[in-house]
Amino acid sequence: MYKKFGIKEELLNLATQTEEEIQEVFKEINKVCELNSLKVLSAFQENNISDMHFNSTTGYGYGDIGRDTIEKVFAKVLRAEDALVRGQFISGTHALTVCLFALLRPGDTFLSITRKTI
Repeated sequence: MYKKFGIKEELLNLATQTEEEIQEVFKEINKVCELNSLKVLSAFQENNISDMHFNSTTGYGYGDIGRDTIEKVFAKVLRAEDALVRGQFISGTHALTVCLFALLRPGDTFLSITRKTI
């Protein structure tokens, strides 16, 4: 069947054998996915997520029930005290900058220690 695509039977057999050997790994991954899905669904139910939480806003964030609620969902799922989830973060660098501005006060010293890689 695959000969017309130029795939050798030897390669197909190797792929089949490898897939059989890692079935337990796939089962474990599926179990983790299922548990994570249940955590998310539970957080959605606990916070009464509905279509109103996905409506658009003015962009100013005043009384944005969707944004406030999704942050509660993230905090619950990630077992955190609170969460900050914003589409306004444009990059990882922007998110880090916001975090450092929140943690550091004027005059604080930020020390970043690295080593030379070999």
